[in-house]
Amino acid sequence: MADYLLMVLEDEAAHAAQSPKAMAELIDRRVQFADGLRRAGQLRDSGRFRPSKEGKRVRHDGDRLMIEDGPFAGTALAQYYWVETRTVEEAAHLATACPALPSDEVDVRPLMKGQADADKEGKPGKIFGFAVLGTATTEDGWVQVMDRIDADTATLGGSFLGGVRLQRPTAGRRVAARGERHAVLDGPFYESKEVIGGVFFLRLANLHDAVQWAAETPFVVHGALEIRELWRS
Repeated sequence: MADYLLMVLEDEAAHAAQSPKAMAELIDRRVQFADGLRRAGQLRDSGRFRPSKEGKRVRHDGDRLMIEDGPFAGTALAQYYWVETRTVEEAAHLATACPALPSDEVDVRPLMKGQADADKEGKPGKIFGFAVLGTATTEDGWVQVMDRIDADTATLGGSFLGGVRLQRPTAGRRVAARGERHAVLDGPFYESKEVIGGVFFLRLANLHDAVQWAAETPFVVHGALEIRELWRS
């Protein structure tokens, strides 16, 4: 068995245009989707992010620290499911069953490594997800960046609630709705832009503390960190 992250990328404008009833039904269907994966023994972790307009991005521009307010251009990471399947094709098949709007897409990415805190939502305080954004021109370059991040961030402290590092998009799939059918596309995706290299979670008091933490970590040496709070289920 192998581990894969299903990342639901949403068109936030399309979601904002939906009625409250339609959105409540979509969220309920996603809960049922996760419950089905859990019953099948395929789900290791899952979560839903608050809108990107509430988030921040932290990066270095030379010696300057840059803090960007959301919302961010393009689709937004809205939901994730960490699943176990035998192949990437099986993981992509699971992604086709993920409830989504026609404008949404689901990226399927194999893990390099990961750690899940089974009780992260049972702990007090807010949970913030940190998406590591970066890019590399070659497969070897991607691995070298991931290895360097591993070495630089080996200890994240007691507030760490788990996370994953992902293989390069060339190893993944993308599932996009085409009417009532789904198209499964091979990676890479948007290689000229930043892509998600990993996601990890920390328990912190507020977004200000999350930004302060991000600004002082080695992560921003290798790219940027997008910070988003998780909804409590």
